Amino acid sequence: MLGGDTLTITEPVHTLEQLVAVLGRTRPAVAAKLHDTIFNFAVNDEMLLHDVNQHPIKDGDVVEIVPAISGG
Repeated sequence: MLGGDTLTITEPVHTLEQLVAVLGRTRPAVAAKLHDTIFNFAVNDEMLLHDVNQHPIKDGDVVEIVPAISGG
């Protein structure tokens, strides 16, 4: 979840897009934050840069939601 919290998803999901859909149903407040701010995703400590929605995930993967940071 956001803010350093941990959330375990028990529904089967195979892509990040499916994971976000599950969050929309089970944790609407978290899903709303994902749509209001720009976030990056990391799976098993690997930051994703391309094809994020279709990135495969499997049971046991750790998915992190990381706020995008910019500055100069």
